[in-house]
Amino acid sequence: MNDITSKILFIDAEKETLDSLQRLMLDEDWDCYYVSSAKEAMDFLQAKAADLVVTDVTLPDMDGVNFVSEIRRLYPSTIRMFLTGFSKQENIIKALAEGYTQQIIPKPWIDQELKEIIRSALRQSKQQKKHSPEFQVLINSIPLLPSLPESYSNVRSCIVGDEVDIETMAKYISQDVAISSLLLHWANSALFGQRFQVDTIKKSIIVLGTDIVENLILSESVNRTIAGKLPDIKGFDFGKFKKHSMATAVISRLLIKSLLPTDFDQHDRAFVAGLLHDMGKLATASFFPVQFEKAIELAKRRRSPLTETETEIYATDHAELGAFLAEWWTLPPFIVNAIRWHHQPQATPIDQDIIAASHVANLLSYQFHFGSNGDTCLRGIADEYREKFYLNEEANEILRTETEKTIRALTS
Repeated sequence: MNDITSKILFIDAEKETLDSLQRLMLDEDWDCYYVSSAKEAMDFLQAKAADLVVTDVTLPDMDGVNFVSEIRRLYPSTIRMFLTGFSKQENIIKALAEGYTQQIIPKPWIDQELKEIIRSALRQSKQQKKHSPEFQVLINSIPLLPSLPESYSNVRSCIVGDEVDIETMAKYISQDVAISSLLLHWANSALFGQRFQVDTIKKSIIVLGTDIVENLILSESVNRTIAGKLPDIKGFDFGKFKKHSMATAVISRLLIKSLLPTDFDQHDRAFVAGLLHDMGKLATASFFPVQFEKAIELAKRRRSPLTETETEIYATDHAELGAFLAEWWTLPPFIVNAIRWHHQPQATPIDQDIIAASHVANLLSYQFHFGSNGDTCLRGIADEYREKFYLNEEANEILRTETEKTIRALTS
């Protein structure tokens, strides 16, 4: 398959539809192919393969749902979409829910909307190819990757280059009581050195800085979206997960502050890396709850790291899955790397100090008993990181005390 130009296969029994699609795609830099039956499509896929298949549900020689089911079986890394005038039929909704198709686009379509959906799907396909075939199969079993939370997108829209529209940002944030309260709590915490009361959203943005504000909103929005849909997973407690994430953010910032006392940008990055490091566990719990529970149970029984049993059961782990989701959302590279390498900081290609801080903070958060996140094996901190962050008994006690103080203030 050509790694540069994406291949799209359109299948529709109506010549007029294929002609319209062909005209629409003329100005796009994609290799597009058009066939009118399932047999032609299968012959094409056998000969050339495709990154994306867009098909009608009504085909002359095969039921559309059975057709995409067969594509998933034979070509699991190919992304599949329905383009149909029957988008609300029960069998089509079921196909989406069970991951046979990843998107349903109604006919008649809106030209630019259709192109944006295709661009998004091709971006996902490109990202999948960086991973193993097993990972591609797993990702393609997810009906829909979640979109970037609207609250985060709204705040991002207030930042253009080096210019920040704080007034509009504060207005967006003020519309959400829970997020407003969260930011005010953090802005008034001792972690950010406040000696006066922060009593407005605008002040909290100034105190925390836009990077931290953005990612606190991202974290809260993702937590809120996923938490309401999570089934009961033995060994995974969402409340303890949130506490662990907050503690890891606090400790990570304190560690970088001890290493680079005057580099305030790095302090903020370390906080964000610690806050989001385990985002992949939420994704795994949401997308693959049955397998995730099995991995937790197996790790507990063997007293082994969760990442090992995850890889054994579903050919990847929460770190790789979380990094994929962060890439899908085009989050900054340091966040992607913090999620991907927080268990293996020596492997990160960039931001070694940040990822090392989130790695150590993650382990210290366990040792200090600040929540949990489904992991069952308490791991020690390597000597090189103890030396790097000047960790000894006294330093550990200071970190524990400062973190406890911050967590207590946030949850009171």
